[in-house]
Amino acid sequence: MYLNLLLMLVALAFTPELMARVRGLRRHSVALPIILMLGWVLLAVVAGNWYPDTATRLFHTFRVGLVLFLGLMLTPGEARAALVGFLVSALFAAFLVAAHHVWGMPDWAIWNGLLSSRNNFSSGNMITMATASGIYFYLGIRKCAVRGDTWLFLAAAFALGATVALHAVSRNSQLLLAVLLMTAVVCRFRSLRATLGGLLAVVVLAAAMWQFSPTTQNRFVDMASNLEAAELESNYATSVGVRWRMYREAVQGMAEHPVFGTGLGSWLPHWRSVWLALEEHLPPEARHRFSEINNPHNDFLLTGMETGVIGMVILIWLLASFIHTGWQRRSAEGGITVVMGVSVFATALVNAPFRDAALGMTLLWLLAVSAAAHKRSSDE
Repeated sequence: MYLNLLLMLVALAFTPELMARVRGLRRHSVALPIILMLGWVLLAVVAGNWYPDTATRLFHTFRVGLVLFLGLMLTPGEARAALVGFLVSALFAAFLVAAHHVWGMPDWAIWNGLLSSRNNFSSGNMITMATASGIYFYLGIRKCAVRGDTWLFLAAAFALGATVALHAVSRNSQLLLAVLLMTAVVCRFRSLRATLGGLLAVVVLAAAMWQFSPTTQNRFVDMASNLEAAELESNYATSVGVRWRMYREAVQGMAEHPVFGTGLGSWLPHWRSVWLALEEHLPPEARHRFSEINNPHNDFLLTGMETGVIGMVILIWLLASFIHTGWQRRSAEGGITVVMGVSVFATALVNAPFRDAALGMTLLWLLAVSAAAHKRSSDE
């Protein structure tokens, strides 16, 4: 991904209209919250203490700003080409997964994060695939869709959704299938009836996933048991239990330091001290593994704890600006932005797309790209 980022920087640097692209950023309503996000983080760093992780957090914050600005700098034609490439690539990824289950694929590094659950790249792949499924579904039900295109788009949405439901281990991606289905319905019909219809569709989809996907069923049964163990037995040494405890720590830190937060980069040293004192009965390797979790798996809480309530509000405003911009457009590109924005927002509630490049770098760039596609054709 960083190689791709470097290549895009080089490509844009050699375009003759580079300065025009930079000046054009001012026309985007989302540019202001991006700048405020960067400015507030710098202010929080000046006002707070310096931690070993502060430099890393600064890097990732400015990486996010750079990725978003690069997406916004594309022309409408370039942006649409990028979106088409994303949607076609998602189908190719689903084909690889299907081929792996039917015939078996060699264990090559180029796709092992797609075919098996190994790290955050695997979760990011499935989250991105679920997002593509939501976009295809929206394109299939939009008002001006051609009949032949409608069935093609809906078939693609089903293929991608089935891949996530049957293959993915990531609960985040499976939840997104339901959330984005409802988002697409509401964005298309924009009424209370559409909202109720979307809720019904979500219930039907959830029931189908529960019935026909043992992987999904097992993951959510485990989630329930982990929550029960965390609440009744104070056992946080599980995927869900440790997140529940991290959420509590982040909320407490934000409540105690609401203005500038506990300091950028303060999460990891704080969490280490909490965890090592909390689960002393665990084996050393387990204690170490859980103590090195570098974010609470919620970008809003991480931002609120480290940079204060204002920092969290700016992050919410940033994503809400993308969603609002897409909602106002009433076009295919606008609907894609709404779906993308809701996807990133929902992912940020249970993961760290702004902190973790493996998880969210692609989604954030595509979110900005979808907004760049809104420009008038005369801007191309």
